[in-house]
Amino acid sequence: MPRSIQRLMPLLFCTMVATAASPCLAQNRANGEAIAKTWCAGCHVIDGASPPSGRSDAIPSFSAVANMSSTTTTSLRVFLSTPHARMPDYNLTQREIADVSEYILGLKK
Repeated sequence: MPRSIQRLMPLLFCTMVATAASPCLAQNRANGEAIAKTWCAGCHVIDGASPPSGRSDAIPSFSAVANMSSTTTTSLRVFLSTPHARMPDYNLTQREIADVSEYILGLKK
């Protein structure tokens, strides 16, 4: 195999992996968005829509959460797995938590 092609192999491999993973990530985000609209939109602004009526200013939008410096995949998963006094415990599955986390992280600017 020519040397020039050998040098391109790692780049080609990474491109193939990223392309193959993209539909899964999009599906995960779409599922996370659907979950958020079902369970979270009563209190949080999910996608830039109008705030829910009676919403407290103390409740951050998902976009604000995404842009916090402390927000990571791990911090979201821990937060969504832990009951909080002011937040209902929806008992999301690990897959649902991962999807909602993926959706929130996708809102980061």
